[in-house]
Amino acid sequence: MDPEAEAARLRAAAAAGKPGAYRAYAELLTARGRLDEALPWWARAADAGDADASRTLAICHKDRGEFAEAERWYRTAADRDGGCAFGLARLLQEAGDTAGAERWYEHGATLGSVECKTNGAVLLAARGAWDTALERLAEASAEGDDVAAHSRRAIQTMLRDLDGWRAALARAEAEGDPEEAYEALRELLDPERRAMFERYPRMVAEAEALYAGAAAVGSAKALVDQALFIARDDSRWAEARALVERAHERGYDGAAYVLGVWAEENGELRTAEEWYRTADAADGGHMWACFNLGVLCVRQRRLEEAERWLRATGVDGVEEEGRGPFEGGFDEGEERIVAALRDIAAIRADPERMPPAEWEERLPGLRARAEEGGPDAWFAYADALDRLYRLPEAAEWYRKAGTPRALLALGRMLYEGGGAKGLRMVPYYEPAAAEGDAGAAYDIGRIYDEVGDRRAAQIWFRRAADLGHGRAAWWLGWTSEERGGDPQHAERWYVRAARSGLVPPAFLAGRSMVRRGACAEAEPLLRVACEGEHEEAPYWLARALRGLGRTEEAERWLGVAAETYPDLLRQYGEMARLAIRDPG
Repeated sequence: MDPEAEAARLRAAAAAGKPGAYRAYAELLTARGRLDEALPWWARAADAGDADASRTLAICHKDRGEFAEAERWYRTAADRDGGCAFGLARLLQEAGDTAGAERWYEHGATLGSVECKTNGAVLLAARGAWDTALERLAEASAEGDDVAAHSRRAIQTMLRDLDGWRAALARAEAEGDPEEAYEALRELLDPERRAMFERYPRMVAEAEALYAGAAAVGSAKALVDQALFIARDDSRWAEARALVERAHERGYDGAAYVLGVWAEENGELRTAEEWYRTADAADGGHMWACFNLGVLCVRQRRLEEAERWLRATGVDGVEEEGRGPFEGGFDEGEERIVAALRDIAAIRADPERMPPAEWEERLPGLRARAEEGGPDAWFAYADALDRLYRLPEAAEWYRKAGTPRALLALGRMLYEGGGAKGLRMVPYYEPAAAEGDAGAAYDIGRIYDEVGDRRAAQIWFRRAADLGHGRAAWWLGWTSEERGGDPQHAERWYVRAARSGLVPPAFLAGRSMVRRGACAEAEPLLRVACEGEHEEAPYWLARALRGLGRTEEAERWLGVAAETYPDLLRQYGEMARLAIRDPG
């Protein structure tokens, strides 16, 4: 049957309320990328009791970042459908509601969902209910779930390893040997095991207990490793730091380096420098403390100091390209040092990367006003210090100002130029975002996106886009199209992004419109993209014009496309070739 005739038949059947027609017509529209039109028909199917339709609606809304609506549709059928129970549990788990997720995984398992059985068992293992978890994973594995089989093997392996580490530690305890106690647990920090500890928090507690035992024997190093496990939980940050400080007091030079790294990640620049200097002052010095000090000085444009610290690592970056002082060239760590030395040379050669002299001249006056003034004057002085790369002083004055604008500037300075971790800086961005600063909301979204937290990123990009941030709207459009397969939703975000003057989303919106036949809507957007020299825009503008019946104008733009985009004919095929009368 002709596709359009089939579509008309299904629409008529759906409009007449025939059983199964709602879903059939919704599926057809969805397959054609017309999700906006499909959603009401999916909703009718769901209201008629179709659990698969409820699940499809929930997935569509989740992909669009409409999490409350997704939860609502999952709940319409989760009590009777294992797939919806699974989707609801996953949604709750991603939102941090572990107890709710566990309840719905349990319920879904009773409905026959093997995925619920597996994920519920993993949550049980995460809190240390090993026997029950392994029993349920065995059942799910027997039902054919490969994920369950893999998880079961991984947990069994880790539990065997834990038994081995306990036995090795017991031998070291019996001998009273601190070094042997530490060596017995060395494999705990193997990077390959990191995912296991993140997935099963109870194993963190098991590892912590082992390290506490090694520390009791007298191993200062074990205190640091115990702290590294504890520090995974932000709520125990002070406890972790106290453990490393104890290791430092016991004489372990690596503790000072760890404290320096943590201080830097928290934006505590003066404290970081003090700890790095302490680590370097230890017997034999600490190579990576020297490196981090060098980088810290580079960020603050203390270039002579930076060079001294970097060369104190023992790596010289002035050899011929591709060669180092060590036989066989540089290893990965040495390459980082060499790159930092080269960056110093590049900064010295580029006036734009050096502190601006005009701001140095303004500094005394700004300082005088700051000493007499209030938050605005403090912010102005901090801003000048920031421009001059005097980051620790700038941080103090930004904090003193304490306004949302000052805290935002502080967070950006520390994250973008001070070596701090983005997630640690989010609280500095939030007050400005709460006041409607679109850029602050966008930056928070970007931070979450960089660490792979798509849900949080989506929430913050949505807030930024609603406040008019073009790049946030562009991100939302891209994720809808590339990840969610939802071109209509993507197109709306591209249009909003284009309103901010961005060329790529103007092109993407115009192309989407041409594909669905809305050539008149596409034309102005594609002209903006052509003016912005987007290389594919002339071809799509030509297609829009041809769709509007303006053939001669279309052919002129196809000629432009062929001239400016040499791969046009190969990429778009014979249709484009035939449409160009005389590309020369």
